[in-house]
Amino acid sequence: MQDNRILNMRQTKAHKADCGAGPRHSLATHQALATLVLTASLALPAQAIVGGNSTSAFAAVGPTNGVQVAPDWVLTALHVVLNPGNFYSNGYGIRTVAARYDAPNAGSFPQNDLALLRLAPAATLAPYLQISSDLFPEGSFAGVAATIVSGGNPGNGQRGFASTSITEFVPVIDPDGSGPRLPVTANYLLSFSSSVYVEGGDSGGALFSGQVMDATSPLLGITSARLENEQRVPIGSAFVALAAYRSWIDERMAADLADNQMLTWVSAVPEPGSLLLWALGLVLVGGAVRRRLA
Repeated sequence: MQDNRILNMRQTKAHKADCGAGPRHSLATHQALATLVLTASLALPAQAIVGGNSTSAFAAVGPTNGVQVAPDWVLTALHVVLNPGNFYSNGYGIRTVAARYDAPNAGSFPQNDLALLRLAPAATLAPYLQISSDLFPEGSFAGVAATIVSGGNPGNGQRGFASTSITEFVPVIDPDGSGPRLPVTANYLLSFSSSVYVEGGDSGGALFSGQVMDATSPLLGITSARLENEQRVPIGSAFVALAAYRSWIDERMAADLADNQMLTWVSAVPEPGSLLLWALGLVLVGGAVRRRLA
């Protein structure tokens, strides 16, 4: 059965007033972000992303909800039920889940919606994906280009993908507004779009940096939820930012003595020094060209 629990995300007046002195969140977050809809499915395969296309690339993303980030290891959404003894499949074959580790302080959705799975035997053909180490500032910011990938149809090997833009990072959310639940840590990267968003069955999918056609770009996040407004109209998607869990992921993998694999963390944003050197190089090259033309 499709898991269609909906969590109320209405903001209280007090919360809205308090936000004026804190990080700047978008109008969509305060006035339109009414619900988070789980995108997990226990019976249905991952669906094509709304507004997306089909591809045979991104073999590391599986229709059984998860992204293989190393030969032995998969990152997925916590609310996806993949436990030891279950099977995980993707473009590199079918493996058994040997161990599962939940993110620290994990709780009911959407609290720390991330899990780490170790597979057995290792998928020797699976590469080490690059994982983004970039921490985003809380609040809204200029759009960062990204690509959503879902596991697609296990029968034909096709996956769904679509270009989007990440415009907000929300570390803490209030799942039921003025209700009894306390705010929880989510570390969500948000994409607001009424034409491109994830669907039921897409949980555990991938968010890659940039507008890309394969998995050579750094992995930014794991698909967790679809965003809807108060009229239950889809307005975007939510992804767990992996950089926020780097310490836990590294410590957990290092403590598992079944292998010696570790993730490859990279920055998807050039260092300021690199940008200055690049700009200086352009100035020097431009000066040399002008001197030659003179």
